[in-house]
Amino acid sequence: MNKQVSDPPGVRWFTRGANVGFARRRRRTAAKTAVGYVRIDLAGPSRPHCESLIRTAADDLGYELLGTLALTATPLTRLRFLATELAVDAVLCPTFAHLEGQVPAELLTLADVIVIDPLITYCRWDPQLLD
Repeated sequence: MNKQVSDPPGVRWFTRGANVGFARRRRRTAAKTAVGYVRIDLAGPSRPHCESLIRTAADDLGYELLGTLALTATPLTRLRFLATELAVDAVLCPTFAHLEGQVPAELLTLADVIVIDPLITYCRWDPQLLD
């Protein structure tokens, strides 16, 4: 005998089979989104490799990569504008040097910042980084 229990009408969260106890079904959640950021002057001819690192890291971390912003210098206003307009959850960059050696507090108020090499995540809600 199969018995189904559901919270909202039409959505089934639990199922019970004949020989199986209750099992939680996987919830469908909205995908986390991210953008990549590469400085062309630092990447040089290895820019495709940096973009590949960003795509791979986004996929491994469970983010849907919306695109990669490649700029000559560090105009963080453009990066902040893009993160705001797209309402992304994270900004990924290949190395810490692409952020000029510091994580901008203005960017941390909008999204997580993930440095890929070495893998470090700066969370947007970490109050120590925002002070």
